[in-house]
Amino acid sequence: MTLVEIMVATVIGTLVLAAAASLMLYNARSLATLTNYVDLDQYSRRAVDRLSQDIRQATALISFTATELQFSTARGTNVLYYIYDPTARTLARRDGSTREVLLVGCDALTFTVYGRNNSSNSFDQFPVSTAADAKLIKLNWSCSRTLLGSAVHTESVQTAKLVMRKQD
Repeated sequence: MTLVEIMVATVIGTLVLAAAASLMLYNARSLATLTNYVDLDQYSRRAVDRLSQDIRQATALISFTATELQFSTARGTNVLYYIYDPTARTLARRDGSTREVLLVGCDALTFTVYGRNNSSNSFDQFPVSTAADAKLIKLNWSCSRTLLGSAVHTESVQTAKLVMRKQD
């Protein structure tokens, strides 16, 4: 073997190893992103399950803002709060002295309250101005986490519409 052959083999081997390392790094990043997406989706599903259970069993909506809901319930403390804190980026559920964080890393969350009647020629409902007229609550949120130095988002917006069933 000559020196030229060894140099050519070394260069080809280095290129093959560099390509393999690049592919391995790309695959590792893709797997981490996919795992993160599944984890965030799991938290979103748990939050929707908890919200839907509580909202459907609530006896009345006491008050609401775009970031907070207050319900009266037939169990426990009789007052249930859902509070979005944009500074801490969390959605929390407070039932008496018990506080449970449902979503972490929440970039935006909005509660919109609607009445019973549908708008004509659409599938939307009329927004309400008082809690006594509330029948349907719409939730919009988006969460993200930092992964390998950059923000990786879930779907741009998660949405749910929940109907209060125990209310007249």
